[in-house]
Amino acid sequence: MDDVEAVKEKINIVDLISEYLPLKKAGVNFKAPCPFHNEKTPSFVVSPERQIWHCFGCQAGGDVFTFLMQKEGIDFKDALEMLATRAGIILQKRSDDKKDFKDRLFEVNLKAQEFFHYILTKHDLGKNALEYLKKRGVKNETIEEFGLGYAPNSWESLTRFLKKRNFTTVEIIESGLGVSSKSGCYDRFRGRITFPLFDGKGSLRGFSGRVLYPAEPKYINTPQTVIFDKSSFLYGLNLSKIEIRNKKEAVLVEGEMDVILSYQAGFKNIVASKGTALTFGQIELIKKYTENLSLGFDMDLAGDSACRRGIEMADAAGLNLKVVQLIDGKDAAEVALKDPLVLQKAIEEAVPIYDYYLTSVAKRYDTKKGADLKKIGEELIPVWAKISDDLIRERYIQRLSAFLKTEEKILREAIEKFRKMPESARLSPLKTRTQDNVVSLRSRRELLEEYLIALFLHPPTESNFIPNFPPETLFSAEKWRQIYVLLVLYLDSISFKSQAFNINEFVSGLPRELLSEVDRLYLVELDSRLAEEAHWKKELNGVISELKKALIKASLERLSLEIKNAQEFDKMEIVESLNKRFRDLSVKLKNL
Repeated sequence: MDDVEAVKEKINIVDLISEYLPLKKAGVNFKAPCPFHNEKTPSFVVSPERQIWHCFGCQAGGDVFTFLMQKEGIDFKDALEMLATRAGIILQKRSDDKKDFKDRLFEVNLKAQEFFHYILTKHDLGKNALEYLKKRGVKNETIEEFGLGYAPNSWESLTRFLKKRNFTTVEIIESGLGVSSKSGCYDRFRGRITFPLFDGKGSLRGFSGRVLYPAEPKYINTPQTVIFDKSSFLYGLNLSKIEIRNKKEAVLVEGEMDVILSYQAGFKNIVASKGTALTFGQIELIKKYTENLSLGFDMDLAGDSACRRGIEMADAAGLNLKVVQLIDGKDAAEVALKDPLVLQKAIEEAVPIYDYYLTSVAKRYDTKKGADLKKIGEELIPVWAKISDDLIRERYIQRLSAFLKTEEKILREAIEKFRKMPESARLSPLKTRTQDNVVSLRSRRELLEEYLIALFLHPPTESNFIPNFPPETLFSAEKWRQIYVLLVLYLDSISFKSQAFNINEFVSGLPRELLSEVDRLYLVELDSRLAEEAHWKKELNGVISELKKALIKASLERLSLEIKNAQEFDKMEIVESLNKRFRDLSVKLKNL
């Protein structure tokens, strides 16, 4: 047993955290107001069973080490030494010439970067990848500046290269470059263009990889490691931080190519969050350089629940938020390449976030319809209630009142009522209220998918239920499909042995990149009635039914666009075929 595992075995996470904040028992777990962001209702959960913690407000989480690191502002080495002293464990001594393990992980990343970059720019294996980047409009100097590379479509080319340079299998796996296997490990990044992930100080913490040929998932990232935490990382910050300070504004986009092509076009204050859901760690990073943040995503942010949570945290942290409106669903990369002046104008004309919310609902709903008025209220009242500044909240109550042609008093009372509600009483996909035991559908599809996984992770004590639905009929996200398949295999194995579900046993064989997701969803607080199998199954069936409907609706939307395009080009045979598929799916949806 190594030092880290020995310390984790000796330190009880509940005892440690109790020294910093008062924990209260909540079922099998403990709860408290989060020590890392301001909140009135406790959303910080500690699991003695899993020895982990997670905040459902700011999305921070981890184990005893990550808690101490964040609370004390120390690095992993210092946290290990503090906890080892507390546990009475003498750490294994290292010779003076033996480098710190974290330093070795940084070194193995740098050596992998050399390998990937050489393959892309100098080797025949990288020709197709280089040609792809050139077609996307990426210049040679940009490839050099961002250190882009290519991982050959081989199971162990990088592993062999690193081992010849005296890196161990453990170091390759712990850096996230390798995946553990019976024979040692194999390359995580294969057949992908690689984007090195440098932090604000220029240290190489990991990689992102984009497929060169059609495959799923399109992007993969270095999993959580000792030196890489996706939730506290912004792509491009190493190059953009000076310009962000100079311009007193950061423009946040979704992906690496958005940053690269925008930066190449002259927009030097741009970073990517690697997803649209802002995290507490990313917000803290931005605040080091500016209080002004413009969001440049190619989607409707107002309709995305996860994104809204991040916006609420950013607002509470004091950031001034605006939205860069990119027309026709184009992303920043496409606009920057075709017409930088259009992107410049969009950034200059970015609208305040709450004006954007009003514009979004105006496009999607008709205020003359009662049903639509109700939907607008359900969508915006929770958002308005969480505006941290009283004056700004009052201003937008007036704006919403004028928009809805509703008395300010009625809106103000509804908003204040929501503000006074305990967190558990608010409609939320992961803290769901039920009516006749069917989940409330205010969430988008991805949050329903998360809730379904959370249900599977909390089977009633005597349950022997094994789901048999094909993963593609329920889940759009690859990570949930993977977890679902592994869950089904585990449930099948314990059913055969007549054993009860054990979370620690289930997670023991999980890939690291899935473990943090499972831990987070395992800490979700479910309705107490779901401990009874009848209620649990009814809830399960309700969510599955809604997910199937959501997937069919998404398919119908795509077909509508395809039909419209085919009609515009007068391809009537294709129109007829698409119409038939549309009718078949419509019937299927009606029968669900």
